[in-house]
This record gives sequence, C-alpha cells and structure tokens, in this order.
Amino acid sequence: MVFPFSNVSKILARTKTVKQKQCLRERSFDETVKFWTKMITDYGRAGEPQNAMKVFREMPRRNQVSWNAMLTVLLEANQVEEARRLFGEMHQRNSVSYTLMLAGLSSSGFVSEARELFDSMPISQHNVFSWTSMISCYSQNRYPLCALELFSSIYGDFFSLKIIPNSYTFTILVKSCLDLEALTTAMQIHAFIVKLLDNNVESVFVQNSLIDLYSKLGSLADAEKIFRLLKWKHLSSWNIMMAAYAHHLLIDKAFGIFSSMGEKGTLSWNIMISGFSDIGCSAKALEFFLQLMRSQRPQTEPNPSTYTIILTVCATYCMLEMGRQIHTCTIKRGLHGSNAYAGNSLINMYARCGMVKDSEQVFGEMPNRDVISWNSMILGLGQNGYCRKALEVGESALELHIYNQNTFIGLLQSCSYGGLVDEGLEYFSSMSTKYCIEPTLDHYICAIDMLARAGRVVEAHNFLLKMPFAPNAIVWEALLSGCMLHGNEEVGAIAAQQLRSLEPCNVASYVILANIYRKTGRLEESTWLFSLMNKIGLKKELGCSWIV
Repeated sequence: MVFPFSNVSKILARTKTVKQKQCLRERSFDETVKFWTKMITDYGRAGEPQNAMKVFREMPRRNQVSWNAMLTVLLEANQVEEARRLFGEMHQRNSVSYTLMLAGLSSSGFVSEARELFDSMPISQHNVFSWTSMISCYSQNRYPLCALELFSSIYGDFFSLKIIPNSYTFTILVKSCLDLEALTTAMQIHAFIVKLLDNNVESVFVQNSLIDLYSKLGSLADAEKIFRLLKWKHLSSWNIMMAAYAHHLLIDKAFGIFSSMGEKGTLSWNIMISGFSDIGCSAKALEFFLQLMRSQRPQTEPNPSTYTIILTVCATYCMLEMGRQIHTCTIKRGLHGSNAYAGNSLINMYARCGMVKDSEQVFGEMPNRDVISWNSMILGLGQNGYCRKALEVGESALELHIYNQNTFIGLLQSCSYGGLVDEGLEYFSSMSTKYCIEPTLDHYICAIDMLARAGRVVEAHNFLLKMPFAPNAIVWEALLSGCMLHGNEEVGAIAAQQLRSLEPCNVASYVILANIYRKTGRLEESTWLFSLMNKIGLKKELGCSWIV
C-alpha cells in the first residue's frame, strides 16, 4: 500500500524539538487513518464489502470512525451476521455505533435483538438518534403500539437528560397512531409537537404527517386548519392536502388546491387523475392524463404510478383502445418489461376487457413477476371462463412459493365460476394445513358463493353458520343469490331476513326473495314483496353496461 505521506520521515528529521516531532507524528497517523477509512467508505459505495473488510483488517491503526465506517458498509450490504461479529469485536462503542446497529437490525427484522441492544446501551450513549432508531424499528416492522409505548415509557427519563424528540421522532409516532387508527393518542402527540417543536421549515414534514392522519381518521377540519396555519408549505404539503380532499371525494376542493399550486410534480397530477377516477369521472381523468403527457417537463414526467392509475381507469370502464395506446406508451418509455406495476396493470386491463390472449402475452413477456402478477393472471382467467387454466397458473404460483391470501381468493373464485366445487374445497382446506395461511372472511365468502352457485345451498348455509366470523351482508347476499338461482325458498327466506336486519334499505333482500317466490310459483308472496318495496320507498336501480 502506497501512502501519500511518505515524506513524513524527512519532515521529522528537520524538526528540532521532541514535542514538535511527537505532534507531527500524531498528526501523520491521524491523516493516515483518514486515508484508510476513506478507502473503506469508497469500497462500500462501490458495492465491494469484501475489499472494504480487507482494507480494514490491514489498517495499522484504527479509530472509532474506522470501526463505524466498516460497520456501515456491512449493514448497507445487508451482511448482518458479519456486522454482528464486527460489533462484538469493538473495544469501544459510541452512540453512532449503537444507532447504526439498531438501524441494521431493524431493516433485517430482528426487532427483539434490537430492543435488547437498546436496553443494554450505557445511559451516556443514549441520544435522540438511538431513541428514534428504536421507535422506528418498531414502526417499520409493524409494531406501532410498541413504538408508542417505548416513547411514553422513556419520555420522562430522557427529558430530564435533555434528550428531546425531534421532527423525525414525531413523524414516526404520528404514523404509528395512523396505523392504529388512534385519534386520541395522535392528539396527545400533536400537543407534544406544538410544545417542543418550532413552526419552522424543519417541522413541515411533521405537520404533513398530521394533515394526512387527521384526514384519514375522519377529522378533515383539523387537517385543513394545520394546512392553513403552515408558514412554509412544501410541495408535499400541497399534495397531501389535495390527496386528503380526493380521499373524501371532494374533487372540487382538490382541484382548487391543484390550481393554486405554483409548482406541480408528477404526484400532483397522479392525485388528480386518481381522484377523478374515484368519483366516476373517467373522461376527466383521461383529460388530465393527456394534459400531463403534453406538458413535457422533467418535473412532471409520467411515472409508473401514472400509468398504473390510468390503466385502472381503462380497466374499470373497458376502454380497450385507450388501454392499447397507453400500452404502447409504456413500451416506448421502457416500462413494459422492467416495471412490475405497469405490467400488472396491463394484465388486469386486458383481462377486464375480455382480451385474455393479450393478458397472457403481457404476463409471458414480464421478466420479473411478483405475487400480484400471478394473482392478476389467475383472477383474469377465472373471470373470463378459463377456470381450469386459472388453476394451472395457480398451481405454478404455489409450486414457486409466490402466493399470499389473495392467491387463494383468485383460486376459489375461479372454482366458483367454473363449478369446480371439490377442487375449491380442497384449496380452502389446504390453505392453513399446507400453506400456513389462515382463511379470512373473504375466503369464506368465496367458498359459500361457490357452494351456493353449484346448488349446494344447504351445505353453503351450514358452512356460513360454522364461520369463525360474524356474517356480513355480502355473505348473506351471496347465499341469497344461490337460493334464487336454484329456487330454494326456505334458505332464501332466512338469508333475506338476515340481510334486511343488517341493511334495512338493501333492495336485493326484497327483489331476490320476490324472484325466488315467483320462480317457485308463490306469485302472491312475490307481488306482496314488490308492493312492500313501493310502500317504504325502495326502488331497484336500472342496470347498465359499458359494453356497447
């Protein structure tokens, strides 16, 4: 190894006093350590942790910065075991060492180990960064309650040590409140924010998280108040307030925010396109998409999310030709094969438009398929009547271990559409026993619908009564539809009564039962039910189709 300080000996020889020689020698050693440490960091940035470790082991002298630099390289390379070993070798550790290790364990999901490390830290090494790192560990690994409990249990002790939570700490805590839908706790956290943080540029992201929380937990007025009182509004602040209005289907107010923004990003356009789609204004969504395409500005370049949103619009309203044009755009922008989100949206769009071959082609051309890709293909095939083929794709996904709860919903729905009851019951049974996925209410709904469609109405009713969940309106309506299809008036009357008790204004409970009575020759009861609907002011909405 060649050092840039090879002339140190000559300088030392010319230096007169012993003290001067000692100072210069110490300085040269410090410069040498900096040089080696920089090499470690450079190798880490280049993705070469082995070379970084080689340099670290060859260092004649190390300081705390060197150890922390090597620890950072290992953790960023996701080499947690090597990082553990290096951390154990450290003769001295500072707060940075502990915080780095906490963050590394968090990103790898070792929550219990991270907490043990946090509790073992000397009190002198604790600071806001180690505290925030442990809170973040809980939040990122879906333990929001633990994050809030850690904050509340330690706050008093840390406050006496003048360890004060910062903007990042509060942002994580607000997110934890949102995950738990804990509005009252969020208000208490908000009080801490007002007390401890200045209303400056640094706190804008905490205020943004509060706007998001209040809007999603039903307190839009509070969200509006925070936005209105913001001294510094970042682009993200405008976007979050606009998204809040769109979430509550207040598209005029969302458009008002959009129009008043001086600067707009791609996310701003995406929020508006998605907002118009949510309220059923497909034409307006397409108009905004076309405006975005024509703007041709770097800060508003359409991204994969843009194409996902607009392809969903095309799928919902069966806009096949527009969908094909957008497909061409994704190919031109290099998203067709490289981006799973765009590919998944194309699979869904073609399947919803009945173009199964095109859907299969997109699926076949995707180099990287995720679980959504497989699920979309299973659902698309099943919904279009290719039920056996859907099961074949599902079997491939199960063999490759690329599945989740929605995979089984797709398989059960395909079995329901194709009348493949025995296969469907086998999938339902194997979910927990073979694939370690506990059935949810949605899976029970699919199984009951499958049995009812196939004429096994009594079995479907018994299946419903044995559910570990309270039946909702969707379950009873699925059973009632099966009763109408196969003329089972006894179970139909039970299902209709249960549906009416859950949703008194649900027209289906009257119409379907009336049709069952008419189908089984009980015309008087059928006429009486329609008369009752007129008396209480219930009307069946006229059906419509987007297929012309």
